Order: sequence, then structure tokens, then C-alpha cells
Amino acid sequence: MTKYKKIVFSGNTKDKSSFLSVEPLIKKYQEKGIQAVAVDPKNNHDTSSIMENAELIVSIGGDGTMLQSSKLAYQYDIPITGINKGRLGFLTDISPQEAEHVLDEILSGNYKTENRMLIEAFISINKTKKSIGYAFNDIVINRKETGRMIRVETTIDNSFINTHEGDGFIVATPTGSTAYSLSCGGPILKPEVEALLLVPICPHSLNDRPMVVPSSSEIILRCDSGQNVSAGIDLDGDTVSEMNMGEDLVIKKAAKSICLLHPENYDYFDNLKSKLLWGKDKRHE
Repeated sequence: MTKYKKIVFSGNTKDKSSFLSVEPLIKKYQEKGIQAVAVDPKNNHDTSSIMENAELIVSIGGDGTMLQSSKLAYQYDIPITGINKGRLGFLTDISPQEAEHVLDEILSGNYKTENRMLIEAFISINKTKKSIGYAFNDIVINRKETGRMIRVETTIDNSFINTHEGDGFIVATPTGSTAYSLSCGGPILKPEVEALLLVPICPHSLNDRPMVVPSSSEIILRCDSGQNVSAGIDLDGDTVSEMNMGEDLVIKKAAKSICLLHPENYDYFDNLKSKLLWGKDKRHE
């Protein structure tokens, strides 16, 4: 167990049960000469001192925590793995019961690697772009007023595509294909597929269907100027901005990917079958 010198356990520090469960691991690694520290990816604004010289992030929690931790992995260009303390766990594939054994294997260099893309969102006003953040799963335009639809115009690589009328619009990564996009009828993509998903939310027209486009595409979304409806911009479920008239939301593949570390026996399709109960006959349960 000599491959790593410093690892960071990332999670919600207010969730005492999660961190209590890994305290023995932290103590064990510290006794073996590995610097093991904890960080809350959502509440720590200055993480530079904690992340200095870190070589691995271990996310503790559910997929929400993994989404937050992935931003640290992107920012500091550090591999990440996850212990699932949540419910569904599409992203965190190490069970708490196997955590010690699997982490020992990873720290010894026995693991599978997988690169996952992120997407970046920009607000563009008069062709001046300002980045508002990154998403591991999806970027969503959501209506903020109950009972009113919004109209979202989409442009792909400078070519106008459609005006979508409904509850909103999703641009998702392959990782995010099993998140909000899936519940709106979007397809499932294997993570290594270099593509983006464009998925309308509860569209008014049955002709308005999900699309898959190359990851190199530049996608521009704007709210129809003929309406007066409030819309928010969500990155991985967190509202970061509002759509104002005259503004474009520009979405591109992020400049780099993040590296996920999996147990050696990890299989993406096994994970899907387990989470979505494929192959199980629910009628006899």
C-alpha cells in the first residue's frame, strides 16, 4: 500500500454517520504513513490548502455528493472513486461493506480507470461569454413558475434547430444519461461515448424528441423573447443563475475529463442491471 501518499475523503461533514463509518479507515491509513484528510466539497470555499499534494479523492455519500466531489477532481486534476452511502448510487460503486478491501486494492494500484467528460456553461451577452460552472451530469433550464410553460430555442453549431415549449430543457453528458434525462425519456449512453444528449422536459408537442449530438458540438439555448416567464439554470441540480432576456446559455464539452477509479471487477452493465432491476420479474415479488 505505497502507491499514494495523500488521499482526501470528500463528503457532507454534517452527515455524521457517513464520516463515522470511515473514521477507522482514515486512522488505518494514517498509521500506515498515508496522509488522510477530510473535506466538504460544498461548504469549503478555499480548498487549495486541503487539496495540496492530494493524489486521490474518495467521495463518501450518494450520487449528489459524488457530483460535488467531481468538481474538486476536475479543478485539481485528481482521480476520484466513491463509497456509496446513498440510495441509488449510479456513480458510487463501492459498497460500505467492501470499502476497506476495495480501497486497499486501489491504494495498491489494483483498479480500473475510466475517463468521464464534463460540460461547461457560459452566459453570453453581446458575444461576450462568462463561465458559470461545470456539470458532471447535466445542465438544465427549468421553469420557475408553476402552471406556466417556457419556450427554449436551441441552436447547434450555429444552426437553429427548434423552439421547445414545455417545462424546460436538459443538456446531459453520457454520465448524466441515467439521471434527469432518463426520467424524461432520454436514452442511456455508455460513459465512453463521445456525445451530448438534448432532452426536452415534458414537451407540449409529441414531435419534440430527445437528440444525441457529437460532444464537439456547441449548443446555444435561449428563452423565447416573446414570453415573460422566469427560468433558472441548474448545474447538476444546483441553481446557479437565471435566464434573462437577451442572454444566451452556451454549453460545450469541458476542456478536460476526470478519471474515475473502479474496483477491478467493475462492469458498467452489471451496475445498470442492479440499479434498474433489469432481468428481474417484479410480478412475483
